Amino acid sequence: MKEIVLAQVGCGYWGPNLMRSWRAVDGARLKWLCDLKPGRLEWARENFPGLRATADLAEALADPEVDAVAVATEPFTHHELGRAVLAAGKHLFMEKPLARSTAEARDLAARAARARRVLGVGHVYLYHPAVAALRARLGSGRGGLGRPLYFDLARVNPGPPQPRHDVIWDLAPHEVSLALDLAGAPAVAVRGTGLHWSLKVDEAAFFEIRFRNGVLARVHASWRSHRKIRRLDAYCERGAAFFDETAAEPLTIVRPGADNRVGAKSSFKGKFSYGAGVVETPTLEKASPLERECADFVAAVRRGRAPRSDAALGVAVVRVLEAAARSAAAGGREVRLT
Repeated sequence: MKEIVLAQVGCGYWGPNLMRSWRAVDGARLKWLCDLKPGRLEWARENFPGLRATADLAEALADPEVDAVAVATEPFTHHELGRAVLAAGKHLFMEKPLARSTAEARDLAARAARARRVLGVGHVYLYHPAVAALRARLGSGRGGLGRPLYFDLARVNPGPPQPRHDVIWDLAPHEVSLALDLAGAPAVAVRGTGLHWSLKVDEAAFFEIRFRNGVLARVHASWRSHRKIRRLDAYCERGAAFFDETAAEPLTIVRPGADNRVGAKSSFKGKFSYGAGVVETPTLEKASPLERECADFVAAVRRGRAPRSDAALGVAVVRVLEAAARSAAAGGREVRLT
């Protein structure tokens, strides 16, 4: 099995998690860490013995042993760094969102395709065992929940200390990627509302995504609480599924139950009642979503295929985020995507 050698750009809040995950993937070796802050480079040297650390990305890109580069920096840097990585002939893993505009995202996707390089995007929740179990239950197969009707998604936690973008671009990429993955059709329109109080950018946002097949996804993103919320509710033709990443049992499936109000005759003397049917909490694989994501990208590089979270999904997510921000800025006007 060919070893895949990686460099990583960025060692801020999320970067160390990514570094540990590359180290956990069989057949992968993290060789370089690039960061402009000396303190972060020193931390990397102390915690990852043998890792080469530099403030000069060109040094890592010039290394012929490096197959791929992971970028975990602020979104406003993604396009420029992504272009440099692809121009050097390296495969690219870009943390979410792929870029800060649809035009930039499409440009990176096109450059990767022309160079025949793999482009993966860090939409890590696609690799969560609970999401995989939910995805398997959508549809009309035996035991399936049937067609999804609508999704209700929420992500709440404190924002960055000095945000350079609003809450939509900071938190909502996760929820948008989940909605796009599960809806079963392309998004066609977005309508949103943004709210801000102490900052000049939106600190909370609510927006709806409409899909071509009639599915609707409602997203709530907010920096206004220190209580973390990570929630996806899926309402389907034959039941509902509830994913809560913070719960001991992250996924609950609820089937329709009995309702004796339906068809009750005027002579009925009993107590009216209704309730849930079978409630299932599936046993989930004990696996790190981030390690699964990294392993998928490494396998994609090795085999010359697209990862599950690929360039097309990365572009689609940015397109929805951009539309949500535009709608919020326009007072909730619907933005069409077709």
